[in-house]
Amino acid sequence: MNLFSQEIITIKGKLFFSEEFYRNFSNLLVKIDDADEYVKIEEDGIFEIKTSTKKENYKLIFSYGSIKFKEYNYKFEWTKRYKPKSISLAENCRINKNIAQEDFREKRKLKLYVYNKLDTLILSKKDKRVQKKTNSEFVKMSYEDLNKFECISDYNKRVFKILYLSGKVKFLKNLRKDVISYNYRYNR
Repeated sequence: MNLFSQEIITIKGKLFFSEEFYRNFSNLLVKIDDADEYVKIEEDGIFEIKTSTKKENYKLIFSYGSIKFKEYNYKFEWTKRYKPKSISLAENCRINKNIAQEDFREKRKLKLYVYNKLDTLILSKKDKRVQKKTNSEFVKMSYEDLNKFECISDYNKRVFKILYLSGKVKFLKNLRKDVISYNYRYNR
């Protein structure tokens, strides 16, 4: 054995996210905290990082372009796995479908989360009418909330269901196209 040879350690993982998330944020990257180079995460969420540094834990940094949205501690023992380690995009969310249901029951304004690349949220007359008639408000999702995308999507889907079941279907037709989960607005 050569004194200068080092064992290459492979960190395999799979970040779980929806197709809708990947459509909006396809430039997903991951790296080890102390490394300079990022690795692109594939459409199915799989990534593989090779390193010669052996540690007990590796801190993985997930980002969208230059925006860091998640950190994850990857244990060395997982490098011996045959299959990639499953990593959930969203873990603990204060925004979810149960909160949407609670907002409706408590007669609080429902939120319709919007994602677009503009800095501010500009509302049209139609948007303002939808807000007024459905007791809702449009809220812009920030890049800092990227890791909550799946939870926000679940929240919006529940709001769509509430609007549908409370006879406000015509307002679903008039929704902005940049509302998260827009394509699921008629699914019950």
